[in-house]
Amino acid sequence: MKWTNLTLRTKLIIVYFFSVFIPLLLIAQVILNVSENQIIRQTTELTQESAEQMGNNVQDLLQQYADLVTRFGMDETLHYYLNPLNDYSDMMDSIDAYQYYLKPITYDFGLQNVATDLKIYFVNETLLPGLGIYERIDDKVKAMPEYARAVEAGSGIVWGKTGSDLYVSKAIRNLNGNLFGVVSLRFEEERLYSLMKESDPKERRTSIVDRDNRIVSSNERSLVDKTLDESLEEEESDSGSDYKVIITLIDGKSLPDWRIVTEAPIDSLLKEARQVRTTSLVVTGLTLLLSCCLIVIFLNRIMDRIRKLLRTMTLVKQGKLVKVKDEGGADEIGQLTKNFNQMVEGLESSIEENYVIRLSLQDAQIKKRDAELYALQSQINPHFLFNTLESIRMKLITATTSAQNLETAGMVRNLSKILRKSLNWHEDVVRLEEEMEFVRSYIDIQKARFHDKISEQLGVDESLLALKVPKLIVQPIVENAIKHGIENKKGKGVIAISVKEEGDTVRIVIRDDGIGIDGGRLERIRQALSQTGSERKERRAIGLQNVHDRIALHYGEGYGLTVDSAEGEGTTVTLSLPRHQGQTGENPHV
Repeated sequence: MKWTNLTLRTKLIIVYFFSVFIPLLLIAQVILNVSENQIIRQTTELTQESAEQMGNNVQDLLQQYADLVTRFGMDETLHYYLNPLNDYSDMMDSIDAYQYYLKPITYDFGLQNVATDLKIYFVNETLLPGLGIYERIDDKVKAMPEYARAVEAGSGIVWGKTGSDLYVSKAIRNLNGNLFGVVSLRFEEERLYSLMKESDPKERRTSIVDRDNRIVSSNERSLVDKTLDESLEEEESDSGSDYKVIITLIDGKSLPDWRIVTEAPIDSLLKEARQVRTTSLVVTGLTLLLSCCLIVIFLNRIMDRIRKLLRTMTLVKQGKLVKVKDEGGADEIGQLTKNFNQMVEGLESSIEENYVIRLSLQDAQIKKRDAELYALQSQINPHFLFNTLESIRMKLITATTSAQNLETAGMVRNLSKILRKSLNWHEDVVRLEEEMEFVRSYIDIQKARFHDKISEQLGVDESLLALKVPKLIVQPIVENAIKHGIENKKGKGVIAISVKEEGDTVRIVIRDDGIGIDGGRLERIRQALSQTGSERKERRAIGLQNVHDRIALHYGEGYGLTVDSAEGEGTTVTLSLPRHQGQTGENPHV
């Protein structure tokens, strides 16, 4: 079959197969083979370098301890004071020895090595122990491994471990080899662990092993004090995988005969190579998929243009005047689309005047709702300000002592905070945290006014403090609870405020244990809340209605407040807000 006789779809598929599909597969295979070996080599080198660096760090730390022990062990002046032939029978002689030398030489050590324990054991039987550092050699000291091994080692340095502590010790001898004492430095195994704990033991296990093959420290804490053979057996039984073992020797004349063993799972070394392989396969697959999509889109281009024109005609028939967005150029389908769009433009011009009028009416309705919201919100502030100023006025009239004047000053301070907050609140919505701070200031004023008659209980879910709510929706409810509930009650009263999340709704509950509301008045309040502003024949519970209307204007039907009360027991007001809209501070209805 000749090339010219093939369909366009067939031609494009053949071109795609030889120019895209096959080359991509070949390139991906070559990249994977080359990169995998390179990554394994680099990962192994990095592991080796990390192990060497770890060895240098451990060696530097141990060398510091060895230098300290050597310093004390070779100090000739210290030899002089510890000489068994010196007579310190007079206590003042011991005090002078400590004052002039034995104490000063430990100053630098004490400042720089707070995590280590220095001990200097001496033979002299007349020198007094002191400073928690110098101790006379007795049977208990002789039984210590650091002492016994140091004496046995002559003038050399010995290293070892007792319990969870490591030690380095050295005998103090004169030139004739006579024993004057032993200097010992203990430090926690945690010091070695701190140098290797950053590496994950699952990715790379690092252990410090002594000459007896016992693990001194490891980033795998369960292996400490076990033998290296036991560690390898546990590795094989737990994972069943092979390991790359790197051994780094601790080299130094005065350093212990230890070595650092780094065990890296082969799977860990291959991890990055596998990630590259997976990424390459994903990229290759996505590229092939994208190219297939482009081919399909190109082949279906013409049919899509025709289907688009038919769908647009159906929409126009249904009364939706839309044009066809066609980029096909000047071909037959393009000409047909052009004529259709001209027809739609003619229809649009005939109804344009009615459409503009409808938009104007909608804009007027939105402005009207904005004005209603502002009017409802403005009714709250003067009412609250009047009650608060009246309370302060009465306090000033009746104040006779400085304590009462201070209490009144506190009320003025809280009022100034409330007024400052009101002046700075330029937005319709605020964070719940700010609203609650406003309420706390108001309650403090009322507590000062009624002394110990009022107490509050606040229970706010901290995860909701950033919630956006219409401002001044809690304070009017608290004001009603005090004025109509607690103020007329005999004895003390409690106002409890809780904020919690229930599904997609946030409930703000204000509860008081005041005198409550009788059944008839409660029913009238509920009826007033269920009516719109234009339907209400009389104004009852203005504060509750304003808060309810503001919430409804912000969020629409289904949100607002409800009132429950029992005469003689108290009243509960529940504000319901949408969780999502409250968080974003959006106001879709205004």
